[in-house]
Amino acid sequence: MNSIKDFLTREHRACDEHLGAAETAAERGDTEAARSHFLLLKRDIEHHFRSEEEALFPLLEAKAGAYSGPTNVMRSEHSQIRALLDDMEEALGTANANLFLDLSDTLMVMVQQHNMKEEQVLYPLADQVLQTNEMEEVLSTFRETAPMS
Repeated sequence: MNSIKDFLTREHRACDEHLGAAETAAERGDTEAARSHFLLLKRDIEHHFRSEEEALFPLLEAKAGAYSGPTNVMRSEHSQIRALLDDMEEALGTANANLFLDLSDTLMVMVQQHNMKEEQVLYPLADQVLQTNEMEEVLSTFRETAPMS
């Protein structure tokens, strides 16, 4: 069985790869390739966020008996990242590679900080407090709803 931390950290790395590929394409002026990689990034980030928000966070909140704290911070950061992704998509829509790359730099910093909090605090907490059957159910939900690559 995978741990929550292992599974979701792999998703983080896959998103990092999409972002890197989109940046590389934008830097070389290939707007279509940048858009293609970016859309994969946006799709996978949205899936990742929804999985956390709909399957993992409610379970952790129920276990902790609190509905604020780490999961509330993560939801807020998800909203900020979603807004930034929308701005990046708009920049690609107008073929503004410079703006896209500037926003991409901001996204990279935000995502690195966000992922570090999840990987060092939230995911280990989930692995510690969830029962085996709960963890298997969450991981199964993640796998079943994963977008097809």
